[in-house]
Amino acid sequence: MHPSFAQRVTALEGLRARARQATAEFYQKPGVQPPPLAPLIVVHSSGNNMFTLVNRATAVVVAERFGHNNATAHARELEAKEAQFNVKQFGKMLSNWALRIGAILTVFAFFGSHL
Repeated sequence: MHPSFAQRVTALEGLRARARQATAEFYQKPGVQPPPLAPLIVVHSSGNNMFTLVNRATAVVVAERFGHNNATAHARELEAKEAQFNVKQFGKMLSNWALRIGAILTVFAFFGSHL
């Protein structure tokens, strides 16, 4: 890469880092709300008043609905359902706690055997 391009790239990276830091500092101020997160389910028009609901993270079509109001209402339902505490989240939480308790018991057993 040409030296002048390299200098410009490093200067822009420094400016981007400073902008991210300034944004983080701004949202730490009292009374400033961060912007809402982007929706998980996106509604796309597929023509003829048909709409597809696409999972934004995986780009998988979740459902198809007739009419925009029906599609957006179903997208809101799916978002609310995803936010609920489900079995998969419970399993992750349970395994994390089991690992923590096992580690604590191992530490106690290790120090108890050396006394």
